[in-house]
Amino acid sequence: MPEDKELPMEGFEPDDDIEIEFLDQEDNDRGAGDQVVKDEPEGLEPMPGGTEEEEAQHLKAELDHVRDIYLRKLAEFDNFRKRVEREREENRLAGVEEMVRELLPVIDNFDRALQHAEDDSGAFLQGIEMIAKQLWDTLERRGVAEVNPVGQPFDPEIHEAVQRVEDGEHPPGTVAWVMLKGYTMGDRLIRPAMVGVAVDPNDTSNDGGGGP
Repeated sequence: MPEDKELPMEGFEPDDDIEIEFLDQEDNDRGAGDQVVKDEPEGLEPMPGGTEEEEAQHLKAELDHVRDIYLRKLAEFDNFRKRVEREREENRLAGVEEMVRELLPVIDNFDRALQHAEDDSGAFLQGIEMIAKQLWDTLERRGVAEVNPVGQPFDPEIHEAVQRVEDGEHPPGTVAWVMLKGYTMGDRLIRPAMVGVAVDPNDTSNDGGGGP
């Protein structure tokens, strides 16, 4: 067998201290160019270096900014809620108004029937009167009101003139008779009253037709 040969140990002294450096695994995995980024609170800018007073002012400014955003969003939501409620109410009123408008011919027919049956005191007339009253009470609870403007000044906003009337009983420009009653619901005009307007028979400017 060949003899074991000792390896040269030139420059090595047994008493020399050997330094071993242990590297953290995270440091070892991270590349040399990687930077350690400290977490900052979400939504806040990194706090500038400076005195405690400067840092306090910075935090106060951030707080004011967040409060301003909160108040603006709160106002936007309140406006949105009011708009939705207003549109819902308008849609409800429009639906009721359409229903009432469709019922007006029924009310007109009740009025005509009662006018032509005034001399009848039988049970049939009483039944018709009860039905008409029940229908009208229901509409009144919905805010429906009658426009029956005999003797009142003519108002083109709520009246529709269909005839001139040479009537000495009513002053010129007032409603002399009502051909068809008008109706309102709250502040809404559902149907204008169709009326005849009194004119001065001695006023020649009224000749030739035209509106009142």
